[in-house]
Amino acid sequence: MNRPTVIIGVVVLMIGVVLIAVGAVGVLRGLTVVTTFNEPHNSEYVSSELVINKTSDAAVTSAAANGGLILAQDLNLVNSTNIGQYALTPHSNAAGTVTYTNLLGDYYYVAFASYQPSSKVVVTPVNGGTLGSNPLVLVGFVLFIAGIVVIVLGVRRKSR
Repeated sequence: MNRPTVIIGVVVLMIGVVLIAVGAVGVLRGLTVVTTFNEPHNSEYVSSELVINKTSDAAVTSAAANGGLILAQDLNLVNSTNIGQYALTPHSNAAGTVTYTNLLGDYYYVAFASYQPSSKVVVTPVNGGTLGSNPLVLVGFVLFIAGIVVIVLGVRRKSR
């Protein structure tokens, strides 16, 4: 075993782990997740206000059959019969997950149902927070793998 090579490998591996952790924290900080809803009126469930300052995308899992993402200014105008007029048109709707793209401004997710919806709203910035942290995760992963390779080489190599 070549001890200096193994030590270098461990250091590179640890730097990789730290970069992955820092990048992951950056990714998580950029997300907005809403899972609870208030019931201001009977059978009307409203998320907390989604204040979106950077162009973002949103995904709603377990989307309500009679619900949608609406502009904050339209909240008082919406009811169970006219929500279709005020709800934003989703970019896609697949397997119960509705996605919205290029959002900027203030929004609410509103659902009309007889019980608390199990919907989950996740807002992800397109530029900045999430995408800005991904290079750290990528570089950390590369260093992690490189550290493992150097450790293996150090263990297999004989000391001089």
